[in-house]
Amino acid sequence: MSERILSRLAFATILMGALTVPCLAADRIGTAGPIRSFGGTTCNAGIVAVMRGECDPPPVDSALAPEQRSQARVERARELLSIPRLDQAIRELDTAIADDPRNSVALLLRGRLKISTRVDEAIADMDRVLQLDPDNSSAHATKAFVLRGQNDEWALAEATKALAQDPRNADAFWIRASVLADLGKLTEAEQDLNAAIALEPDVSRALLRRAEIRAQMGKTDDAVRDASAVLALGRDSIALQLRAVIRGRSGDYAGALDDLNAILGPPEERRDAPIHPFMVDMYVQRALALTRTGQVADARRDLDTIIQLGGPRAVLQMQIYLRGHGFPDLALDGKRSDQLDDALTACFINDACGRGIAIPG
Repeated sequence: MSERILSRLAFATILMGALTVPCLAADRIGTAGPIRSFGGTTCNAGIVAVMRGECDPPPVDSALAPEQRSQARVERARELLSIPRLDQAIRELDTAIADDPRNSVALLLRGRLKISTRVDEAIADMDRVLQLDPDNSSAHATKAFVLRGQNDEWALAEATKALAQDPRNADAFWIRASVLADLGKLTEAEQDLNAAIALEPDVSRALLRRAEIRAQMGKTDDAVRDASAVLALGRDSIALQLRAVIRGRSGDYAGALDDLNAILGPPEERRDAPIHPFMVDMYVQRALALTRTGQVADARRDLDTIIQLGGPRAVLQMQIYLRGHGFPDLALDGKRSDQLDDALTACFINDACGRGIAIPG
């Protein structure tokens, strides 16, 4: 299956996996980088009541001394994250820092919450923490996460510094592993993830990242085991997609179909419900797996869905790919045809052609 899908899943795991990956309740926030997962606290009043603030924890006692009040606001912000009420948590941390500008715990948590939306402010908060506490492992690790993709060598230095200061910082191992993987140092990345998992066996984002890296290394069986271990901790759509990709790449099309069917539901003549554009890739991969297992009629139903969801752009992208992989006479018109169907069927059967076809979201 497509290497592009694998890299896209890795990107999703790094940037958004914290929103979806299950973990132990006590470890939902973690120490560095993005928050591991939001939510966890139930509110019987319902989502509307949550949005109105009816489930918010009690306000902090204004009679407390500034430093005590500041720390109490940090604890209240953590409770708000468990509902979750992200904007309100950030505002509570703003007030905590106004109460005590030297509260490095509040600065660190606020910076981590701003990673995905206000990167410059996140970096500024990490720099303030490091001014107050130059040996703060989690601040160095979080800074490394933000620098990843901008200056990987600098990011690696920050992550390495974080681990020198605290060799038991599992999040720092996870962050450095991602930087090492970007630098092509997959063996070292795997070793860092081994260390993170040894420290916290039930925190699934390290398992998921190791599955991705092991898949890139060609350690298919180990990668499938890691993805399955994530799923054993609780249903996780990214882990399911990753396992489907790994199984397909290794030729286990029956296993890939099991996972893809769990994600997509059965092949249908028509699908009216809107889905994320990324899922079009999943339909392409299932059409390939269906063809490989002799279920050509179902594969054509998925092709109908691909064209319905992706439109002429998706058709044209498939035509361009096929023209470069053994079908030079195929029309480039963005239109469905018997010629396109036949070419796709032939491509799906051929390893070199079928593994690379994908529709970018």
